[in-house]
Amino acid sequence: MRSTKYNEETTTMDVCEILKFLQQGRQEDREEAERREEKRRQEIERRRQEDRRRQNTPRDLKQKGERKSGENRRGGEASSGNLLNAFSGRIDGVEQQIDQKVVEENKEEIERKLEDTRRQVQKEILEKINGLEHQLHRTSIADLGDYSTSPGIPLQNSTLMHAERSVHKILKPPTYDGQSSWSMYRRQFEAAAKANGWTSQEMATSLVISLRGQALEILQSIPEELQNDYDRIIGALEIRYGHKYLPQVYQSQIKSRQQRSNESLQEYEADIERLIHLAYPQAPKEFLEQIGIQTFY
Repeated sequence: MRSTKYNEETTTMDVCEILKFLQQGRQEDREEAERREEKRRQEIERRRQEDRRRQNTPRDLKQKGERKSGENRRGGEASSGNLLNAFSGRIDGVEQQIDQKVVEENKEEIERKLEDTRRQVQKEILEKINGLEHQLHRTSIADLGDYSTSPGIPLQNSTLMHAERSVHKILKPPTYDGQSSWSMYRRQFEAAAKANGWTSQEMATSLVISLRGQALEILQSIPEELQNDYDRIIGALEIRYGHKYLPQVYQSQIKSRQQRSNESLQEYEADIERLIHLAYPQAPKEFLEQIGIQTFY
């Protein structure tokens, strides 16, 4: 009995242990199966990610290429903009040089034309002066011939003297170019005119003939029909070269006048004295001497 009971108990314990062992084995198998399943899922997920990466690689490369291309394009645009700005600056510089050259050429052309016009006017005036001088000489000779050959007409002393003066003209005034004193030249000219017995028209003609250089150009401001008016010519010359219009100019010349390297002391002193008289025409002698001393010392 006891043996049978023991055997039953033993058998029962073995069965329990077997069942327990089987349950543990199933549990381990189940856990192992779950681990394998999890590993399999992870492997599948890994492979899917790799597949997605392989599929996305061309897109990524394309995007990277597009970004790089955009950067290169922007860099190229910036470089092109810099080149364009530099090129535009050079174009502007060239255009300014061309404009300046055109202006200089136009200025030279205008100056050349003005010089040609001035020479042409001077030539025409000189030709006119020579014609007037020749006509005056021929008229004087003809007048003398008429007086000397006409029968029955007595020769008056004044008429004969006028005719002789018209032919000989022993006092010829010097030329005037505007560089010397106008008042002194006018004194010389009118003294010669008085000695020669010239009329007002003859004085005008002779004065026109005597003008040179810049002084000759004063005739351009006088109408041709008035160039035989002595007072009109004298008035124009007086405005241009008269002392009452130039004292400040002469005073400035005194202050800036220096002895030239090839100028003697006597010449320098004489020119200073001339300028002082021109700058202060109405001043007393003592004042002029004082100005001369201050100028030298």
